[in-house]
Amino acid sequence: MIGQALAAVDAERIKLSSTRAPYWCLAMVVVFGLGVAVLLGWLLSGGYADTASVDTRTIDYLVGVNQFGVAVFAIMAVLGVTTEYRFGTIRPTFAAVPRRPLVILAKTVVFGGLTFVAAAIVGLLGVVLGQALTGNGIALGGPNTVRQLWGTPVFAMLCALIGLSVGALVRHSAGAVAIVLGWMFAFERILSVLPRIGENITPFLPFLNGWNFLSGGDSTFHWNAYGSLAYFAVFTVILLAIAIFVTSARDA
Repeated sequence: MIGQALAAVDAERIKLSSTRAPYWCLAMVVVFGLGVAVLLGWLLSGGYADTASVDTRTIDYLVGVNQFGVAVFAIMAVLGVTTEYRFGTIRPTFAAVPRRPLVILAKTVVFGGLTFVAAAIVGLLGVVLGQALTGNGIALGGPNTVRQLWGTPVFAMLCALIGLSVGALVRHSAGAVAIVLGWMFAFERILSVLPRIGENITPFLPFLNGWNFLSGGDSTFHWNAYGSLAYFAVFTVILLAIAIFVTSARDA
């Protein structure tokens, strides 16, 4: 069982590294993640008014990662599943690994791990570059900065796993990408501003909980920042479990 699981993970790693899409996705995250941080640091160094402390400014340096980057990671994970259905390679994959849950779990390890590492590296470099260009010194020990530096890769990883789960459920690239991006950037935000019901359902919307964690918590939610992270993580695990169950139950 363990040997088969390790073989499945290695197979997914090989498939991931043998296609161009992940490299393009990672390149975009690097360009936008570092570009936004450098641009902000340059603007703040040019005399623009800045009343925020170095610690509270960290989330701004990470906008390129925790806004644009998470979308790219989610799309990369979607394509990691849907392209196999599109080109029919999912059948030999299931033939090689008859336990279908292992296939989805192997993809979870590979895409989740890659996302976490990439987001952590780009995020750290972005914060360092942004602070250095601002000219106020580099300070990475503040409580907000520490939470951002480990929380951003965790948030990005959970977004990627949601993308992977939606891809496994929908099995169609365009449809899955539209669902994930619409859900992430439009659907929840629209629901949150609806009269009467918006304020009641906002605390239970997954992506808004993720961003609530990154922003440090808001009184609109029933729990603090770490409660929002726990809620988002539990939601992700439930959706992944549903994707595993559905993948195991239906035809390839």
